[in-house]
Amino acid sequence: MKGKIKIDIFSISCCYPPHASYDEEYVKRLKEALNKTRVEAQINLVPATDAFFGMKVGIVRKIWPLLNKYGATAAPALFINGELTLYGGVPTVEKLVEVIEKNARKNDS
Repeated sequence: MKGKIKIDIFSISCCYPPHASYDEEYVKRLKEALNKTRVEAQINLVPATDAFFGMKVGIVRKIWPLLNKYGATAAPALFINGELTLYGGVPTVEKLVEVIEKNARKNDS
């Protein structure tokens, strides 16, 4: 499978530094999943402060209801091509492969 997708990881480690280890693990697992799928991707780590005070209005609009409901446990959150696909914790490589392949197929359509 080939394709190109844009991946954003919404992070709260800027506001809660202990979450930085989640971000590192997320990126590591994403890279492993991308290698398994052969899908090309641009990975961006989006700190909450950049999302709320920057130009990431789409991310804020989609994550805000989850933050209101679950608080910090809604993060990190995975956006693929601007769509919220996963939130709350670091998924397994297998789950990331599944989500990446699904979204790459959508992108090819």
